[in-house]
Amino acid sequence: MVQIGVLTTYDQVPDEVTEKVRVLGKALAERGCIVVTGANGGLMTVVSEAATMAGGITVGIMAQELENIDPKHKWYNPYNTITIKTGQTFTARSSTVVRSSDAVIIVAGGVGSLTEVAIAYNLRKPIIALKGSGMMADKLAEMFPDGYIDHRCLSKIHFVEDPVEAVELACRLVKEGSSRA
Repeated sequence: MVQIGVLTTYDQVPDEVTEKVRVLGKALAERGCIVVTGANGGLMTVVSEAATMAGGITVGIMAQELENIDPKHKWYNPYNTITIKTGQTFTARSSTVVRSSDAVIIVAGGVGSLTEVAIAYNLRKPIIALKGSGMMADKLAEMFPDGYIDHRCLSKIHFVEDPVEAVELACRLVKEGSSRA
């Protein structure tokens, strides 16, 4: 099974972005992908719920700060099929999220997602940015229009607008063993 990391935010986003994430989660489950997230609330909950409701498996890589979170807290994610308590800070667990993923898809996101994209780049993992989702995903297209973070061209960031296309591309790149195509 292919494990796809969804790098995203717990912040409020427009309704159309939330809907894109629902489509993304469902598409990942329908392709038989395991969804890997940072285990938080926000869009991590949305993608996990959509994947779970479509019969998929979700893995939440939980930061130490969330290990004893109250189920009523907005960051609590009840849709993690499997929760891994890392004992690591939010930043440190980013490495585990990316290393546990065959490819990553960034949707919206902030500095944590940027950290995860940098890790994925250094590990030569396929990276897909969902354009039109705002925040860091859209800033990446502005900062790196050719898709490469630096001169080494380790892994190209692929910019797509359709969440189903993002899933298809991630799966194809993993199958091909390619991050630079």
